[in-house]
Amino acid sequence: MMDFNSALDVQADAVEKPPVMPQGTYVWNVSKVPTLSVSKSGEWNIVEFPLRGISAEDDVDPEELEAFGAASAAMNKISFMSPTEEGPEGDASRQKMLYQLKRFMQETLRVDAEDSATIRELMNASLNCQFLAQAVWRPSDDGQDTYIDVKNYAPLD
Repeated sequence: MMDFNSALDVQADAVEKPPVMPQGTYVWNVSKVPTLSVSKSGEWNIVEFPLRGISAEDDVDPEELEAFGAASAAMNKISFMSPTEEGPEGDASRQKMLYQLKRFMQETLRVDAEDSATIRELMNASLNCQFLAQAVWRPSDDGQDTYIDVKNYAPLD
């Protein structure tokens, strides 16, 4: 295996497009504490949950997964967004996002926290929580690339 610094010395013509993560259901892990940020435009508050694949379920093609590498090679994120605008519309959107965050952390991730925990405390406690979700292909606008969206979350039983 070559380190990244050495990999930069590979001729560009020798670099091929890697296989895409196969579609299907995976066990995902929250790999880092979620981050809070504001979009470059300043119009959106964003909460991002960094994810790493743990294992593939039976609906994932084993040959495609082997070509991709392994479920653990999959990294992705789930984002929750609300507008930064003030006023009734911004407040309503923020309330909706907070409710979606709460449900995701309590019902899907099953974060272990006190009943009186704040959303921020739930976020901090979500590190290493696992859940099921589907990896779904989405083509880029120009059709050259395939993006992987994480959808249809469910708790691990």
